[in-house]
Amino acid sequence: MSQALPHPSTTDVNTLRHAAAPSKKPKLSGIEAARGIAATMVVFYHAARHLQAEYHVMPWSGVAQFGHSGVDFFFVLSGFIIFFVHQADFGQPSRLPNYFQRRFIRIYPLFYVSLIVGLILVALSSTQKFPGLLTVLQNATLLPFGNDVGIAWTLQHEILFYLIFAFAMINKRIGITLFISWFFLIMVSWLAHYTPAGSGLLPRLVSTFNLGFFFGMFAAYIVKKGVTGNRRTLFLIGAATFCGVALVENLAIFDGYAPSAQVAYGLSAMLIVIGIASSNLHGQLEAPRFLTKLGAASYSIYLLHLPCIGIIYKLLAVTGLLAHLPLGLLYLLLSVASILLCSAASRLIEYPLMDFVRKVMFARRALA
Repeated sequence: MSQALPHPSTTDVNTLRHAAAPSKKPKLSGIEAARGIAATMVVFYHAARHLQAEYHVMPWSGVAQFGHSGVDFFFVLSGFIIFFVHQADFGQPSRLPNYFQRRFIRIYPLFYVSLIVGLILVALSSTQKFPGLLTVLQNATLLPFGNDVGIAWTLQHEILFYLIFAFAMINKRIGITLFISWFFLIMVSWLAHYTPAGSGLLPRLVSTFNLGFFFGMFAAYIVKKGVTGNRRTLFLIGAATFCGVALVENLAIFDGYAPSAQVAYGLSAMLIVIGIASSNLHGQLEAPRFLTKLGAASYSIYLLHLPCIGIIYKLLAVTGLLAHLPLGLLYLLLSVASILLCSAASRLIEYPLMDFVRKVMFARRALA
């Protein structure tokens, strides 16, 4: 299963920035930067796996093996941002149209671009079978039913989370009850080693990947309450734990794909997010600009990096450069070039497309 995401890949961080504090309006630049770091981790992971499939060895001695954990990190970030921005909307059903409109604008326009690109690449491939119309239509909805949607499978988890969160906006008690029930269902399934077959709603519903949303919401609750203690210590503990889990995975001591790893990565990411966000809100942290720009492009990076890696590799093979590049340098080139191309796509396609769809929606609302 491809480890790529979407994003909180999928969330409006500009809204989060303005929701922080009305007086000084501190920007949660650290959260934006964390999105960029998580996206970069996934790119380096997939570039390494691509070369492993070709050369039967992981470049750089497999240092990027843990990079798939960027998905776990991003689920935590998604839960954090949605709760941080929309907690005040609990029990406010009148705010649902705006909520769904923002989620649609943030997710679907670029996803449809990636879906079209993917279908074109499949049509040009001699080894892949073109999906049927029903499959394409089902994929276009991103609803958590049926088969995985390629590299955007994580978006189906995001949609599931958004839908359950919407119930809390309709009725706070019902929403909280659903979230508690969902949490216990995941925990019971995990502890009972229950793994449903197939790829329908139930396997996604009980997946331990979803615990990241809960860790993120808890982080947002703690940050909003201001009960963060020593912010630097929380960050350092989280970062040290995350790196420790990554190290034992890279050393093949620990199965990084197991549910226990998703919990370990998620909990440590939660501490990192609490430390970063609370520091931002107290004016104690300002992320480097290049990382915040990377974070702004993270959704494009998540959705488009796999085809970019494949296309760049093919171009290097066609031009004959592939045979002259050492594996380590080839790996770096694939990863960095993919990130740069996706960042350019973010500026030239993602945000202009979002603005266009937003204008169309507002125009229709004005005419209604």
